[in-house]
Amino acid sequence: MSIIIISSDAMEIEETIAEKVAEAMGYSRLGHQILADVAAKYQIDPVKLNEAMETTPSLFKNLSARQWRHYLACVEAEVYDYLLADNIVCWGLAAHLYVTGISHVMKVRVLSGNSRGTMEIAEQKGISLQVVEKLRAGELQQRKKWSLAAYNYDETDLSRYDLVINLDQIDPEEAVKTITGAIEYRKFQVMTYSMKCLSNLALSARVNVTLLKSMADINVQARDGSVVVSTKASARQKRKKIATIKELAGNVDGVSYVEVHVKKNILEETA
Repeated sequence: MSIIIISSDAMEIEETIAEKVAEAMGYSRLGHQILADVAAKYQIDPVKLNEAMETTPSLFKNLSARQWRHYLACVEAEVYDYLLADNIVCWGLAAHLYVTGISHVMKVRVLSGNSRGTMEIAEQKGISLQVVEKLRAGELQQRKKWSLAAYNYDETDLSRYDLVINLDQIDPEEAVKTITGAIEYRKFQVMTYSMKCLSNLALSARVNVTLLKSMADINVQARDGSVVVSTKASARQKRKKIATIKELAGNVDGVSYVEVHVKKNILEETA
C-alpha cells in the first residue's frame, strides 16, 4: 500500500519505466493523460494547461503569472485526490516537486545516460544519437528552469529522491525489479499519520485552487479541516480581502475553520 513517483531526464524513459512498474505491482497509473480531465473539470484551455506544465509565464505566450499558478494548482489538486486512493505509480505531473513530507511516497529518479533506451529513441525518431543527446540537454535545462520557477526546487538535485537509478549501470528490466523491491521496505508502507498528512495537503490544494482563481500572493496550509491562509494586502484592502478569503475557503468541502494572516503590500502602500 504505497505510492511511487517516477521522474527522469527523458520523458520517454520516465513513462516506459512507470508503466512497467505499475504493471509489475498491479498499481493504478497516474500520468499526463489526466491533464485533459483537469482542463475539463476546471474549464481551462487544454493547450494552455499543457503549456503551463512545460514553460514558465511569458507575455509572448499570453500566459500571465497568476494564470500559470492557478493552472499548476489545478493539476496539484487533482493529483492529490488521486493519490488518496493509494497504490499508484505517478509520472509526468511534476508530483515529485510538490508531494512532500509523505513517508509512504517513494520518489525515484531514472537517469537515461547513454543507455539502450536513448539509442532506441534515436532509432524511433530517425535521428542521430548526438541529436538526441543535444535535445535532451536542452529539455533538461528547461525542466530545471521550470522546477525552480514553479516550486523553488531543482529537480536535477538527486538528493531529493529516495532512489536514483542510472540506466548506464542497470538495464530497464532490472530497474523495474529494483523499484518494485525497494517499495516493499517498511518505510514506504502506509501509516495513519502519513495518510493524514496527505489528506491535509489535498485539502490545502483544493483551497489554493479556489483562491487562485481571483487573487495572487496566497499560501495555504491545512490541518484536520482548519485552514490558515497567508496573503498580502494594502491597509485599505485588508478587511475586504480577509472576508473574501474566509467566504471562498469556507465553502470548500472539508474546511471547518479559516484563519487569515495578512502582510502589508509595500508596493501598493507606496503607490
